[in-house]
Amino acid sequence: MKYFLLLLALVVSDVIVSQNSQQEIDSLMLVASTANDSVRFRIQNKASFFYIFNEPEKAKRLLDSSLSDPIIDSHPFSKAELTNTFGIYYAVTGQSDSAKINYENALAISRNHSFDRITRMIINNLGMSHWNNGNFQEALEYFFQALEMAKKTAVDDKGFGVYYNNIGLIYQEMYQWDKAIEYHDKSLTIREKHQLLNEIPASQNNLAICYKELGLYEKAEELALESLANAREAKTFQYEVNALSTLGNTYVLLKKYPEAIKSHQLALERRAFLGIDENDGLGSMIGIIESYNRLGQPKLAKPYFERGQELILEYPELNYDGNFNMVAAEMFFRLNQPNKGSYQISKSFAARDSLFSSENATALANLETKFKVAENERDLAKTRANLAETELKVKNRNNIITGSLGLAVILGLIGFLFYNQQKLRNQQLQKEGELKAALARIETQNKLQEQRLRISRDLHDNIGSQLTFVTSSVDNLKFGLKEADEKVTSKLSKISEFTTQTIYELRDTIWAMNKTEITFEDLQTRIANFIDQAGAAAEGVDFNFEVSKLVKVDHIFSSVEGMNIYRIIQEAVNNALKYAKPSTILVRIMSSDEGYKVEIIDNGSGFDITTIEKGNGIHNMTKRAKDIGGSVSINSKPGVGTQITLSMK
Repeated sequence: MKYFLLLLALVVSDVIVSQNSQQEIDSLMLVASTANDSVRFRIQNKASFFYIFNEPEKAKRLLDSSLSDPIIDSHPFSKAELTNTFGIYYAVTGQSDSAKINYENALAISRNHSFDRITRMIINNLGMSHWNNGNFQEALEYFFQALEMAKKTAVDDKGFGVYYNNIGLIYQEMYQWDKAIEYHDKSLTIREKHQLLNEIPASQNNLAICYKELGLYEKAEELALESLANAREAKTFQYEVNALSTLGNTYVLLKKYPEAIKSHQLALERRAFLGIDENDGLGSMIGIIESYNRLGQPKLAKPYFERGQELILEYPELNYDGNFNMVAAEMFFRLNQPNKGSYQISKSFAARDSLFSSENATALANLETKFKVAENERDLAKTRANLAETELKVKNRNNIITGSLGLAVILGLIGFLFYNQQKLRNQQLQKEGELKAALARIETQNKLQEQRLRISRDLHDNIGSQLTFVTSSVDNLKFGLKEADEKVTSKLSKISEFTTQTIYELRDTIWAMNKTEITFEDLQTRIANFIDQAGAAAEGVDFNFEVSKLVKVDHIFSSVEGMNIYRIIQEAVNNALKYAKPSTILVRIMSSDEGYKVEIIDNGSGFDITTIEKGNGIHNMTKRAKDIGGSVSINSKPGVGTQITLSMK
């Protein structure tokens, strides 16, 4: 489930309106009518921000009026601030392109006049814009950039909570819940320290989401209820709706289905009444459908399915993970409509195919590492400055000693001893600095490896278990639909075969992810196991696997190289079994002048390489070979067989 939590303008503390906001705004607008231009623009900006979350159309009218004022160009600070607030209006009302244009215009004005505080805020908002468009890497880079800038220029840590919060939200999007909790805890600590009442509910709700995903449902329920109470007290309606949604999702997991339905229905009602992110209501619809399924009342779920379909038709990206289709499939099966249920399952699989990518998580870890390195460099710079100051003091003292002729011997001895002591201290400080830098590098490497292992565990525990459940469910359906026509049972069999194959491929991917490098022995064992399995499954086919004695068995491949070699062999063998109907298949690894050669030879039906249309299998092998700096050649004759050769350094 994806959670969009717009926190765009919270980075500037003096823009946020207090709890008695409406009364305060009314008073300020009276002041604005007689104030000078600069004060008037600041009041209009504060009022616009308040109206964005309460009366959006009123906010737009006020911003249009302010930015069309003939004298606005002579007040660049106010123009940058108001343009950024206009970007926030467009972001909150779901107009992302207009939001991005306003942020970029505001950033240009702010940088031209060196308005560091507004520049920092706009950089954060650009990160939010990229995040809400699904560009996680760009978003995190903006957030780290804003945090680094804040640490250099801010008077205190009051504004850091937003940056930590947003970084935590990116980790939520990547399902790295422990990392998300780490940053949300930092954010909540700062917000509670400075009594930022409008921001505290957001951090509490985000932590509730993370604990829910980790299976700590009682802790999640407690935090969601605290967030709901604080949001209502502060009259932050967006966070009230978010807390209701999180509470509903938690009640589903606690099997409190009536409470879940009530919370989700109230969230939908509040969204409609307040006009807040109505396109984000799909999560509540999923929770309601699932709850009615569990209560054995699928007919009551049907209206929410129809509303969800209409929403997805207008905003297809909302169903990026296929969860809506999965609960809809169960609803149709309970309604005794298996064809519609199977169709929803296939749509869920299609949505999830493009969801999981280890490349995103790796790129995000690299960005965090860059930020950590910047912090280490800043600490080292402080150490060098302290050393330079100490050396200057030593030099001044030595000059004084030289000038004191009457006490030359005594003061010279004292100065010599002091100098040596200070020199030893400086050397010790230098070594300590080097040790800290080395420890920081080791810690960074360990964290990267922990992230790699966490991702592989998540793939194995979450996705693997879900796929296994789907396979089991499909097999149970086949058993329960013995009397169904052949088309239905054939479709279910294909789904089961596809899911089983996906599990095997997932295990291979996890095998590669768990290793930063793969030895030749590891690769040889993996290939041998595959050939044994293929031989057991393909009756009447004689498999042979040979490794030349000239091959260097102590060679080490990267995880990408090892995985691609294995996949090329797997693709070639599967193609031979599927299309050539051979009686023998030979896989042979040899050394060559340039490196290694892998040959896959079969005595099957063969084909004319000049006339055959190249399919996905050949394209996949060619691309995998190119990715590791190698090449694939294919030699085949009809009636004779096929030889596929992978050459690499």
